[in-house]
Amino acid sequence: MKLKSLITTILISGLISFVALFIYNRMYHTKTAYIEIKKVFNGFQMKKELEKEYEKTQKGRDKILDSLSFNLKLMSKHLNERKNSKIEIPKDEIYQFEYNREEFLKLKKQYQEDNAVLSQKYDNQILAQLTQYVIEYGKKNNYDIILGADGNGSLMYSKESYNISEDIIVYINNKYKGID
Repeated sequence: MKLKSLITTILISGLISFVALFIYNRMYHTKTAYIEIKKVFNGFQMKKELEKEYEKTQKGRDKILDSLSFNLKLMSKHLNERKNSKIEIPKDEIYQFEYNREEFLKLKKQYQEDNAVLSQKYDNQILAQLTQYVIEYGKKNNYDIILGADGNGSLMYSKESYNISEDIIVYINNKYKGID
């Protein structure tokens, strides 16, 4: 009888210890990981697609500017030939050249500004979506903290085993494609 009571006491003590350890571990153990922000950003399919779209827009604008630049060079060459041949150049041709040059410079500046705005817009869209997907990943995989390492000193060291960048890239690209 005493043996049975002793075994029961040991089992109950063991069970209580296990439950206490489990509760302690749940309460005080933080699941932490980090991602390499640049690697994840560059591996994100949305970024690759918007980058192609940006390059397409930029190349289209560059073609327009190249064409206008070529026409300006032709006009300049024509005016210089007439000037060197001592042939009088009508004022309207000079005005037209100056007008075209000013319009070219305005358009070039506008395209540079538009490209910068478009680039920033795409970066903001990518970061917003990326952040949402990382939050979803963290919740789905029970992470308490996911840190971002970007080389600016915010994360000075971590074991490589805490790096979940590859897992995040796969997850965000699947989410982006509509795969759960």
